[in-house]
Amino acid sequence: MTIEYFDYIKIVCIVAFILIVLIVLIGFRTTLLKRQLTDLRIRLLVNQREQTLRHQLLLSQIKKQSNKPSALEELQQIFGDKMDALRHQYPALTDIDIQVLLLIGFGVENHEILTFTGMSKRTYYKRRQLIAQRMNTTAAQLNTIAKQLFSPNTSTL
Repeated sequence: MTIEYFDYIKIVCIVAFILIVLIVLIGFRTTLLKRQLTDLRIRLLVNQREQTLRHQLLLSQIKKQSNKPSALEELQQIFGDKMDALRHQYPALTDIDIQVLLLIGFGVENHEILTFTGMSKRTYYKRRQLIAQRMNTTAAQLNTIAKQLFSPNTSTL
């Protein structure tokens, strides 16, 4: 009878040992996953900061009109997929229409867009009306739509 009791204790000890090992392994795995998650968060924050700095630099180039072709190329590189999707969704939009939308959405002020594109004020506001017509919306909603499409916060680099 005592042999059975000792066998029972051995089994309980083995099961307890296995449970402890499993708990320790789960703890290590959880710690590892937490570290990986923290690393990913840090990389994301760094990437967002780099994006913000890149956008600020680009916006200052546009405002100063220091290098127009380079700034447009940079914007097209950043927002190329969104521009292509917009062309596909609204085939009536011209390249200048999309550039104007891009500049509006990027946060460039109207007077800066005039300087950057070389348009007169009248041409610019007619262009906005044309874009709104081609997109089946109003000129008043154009800023909101453009910011949703091309805001620096929604881009991917």
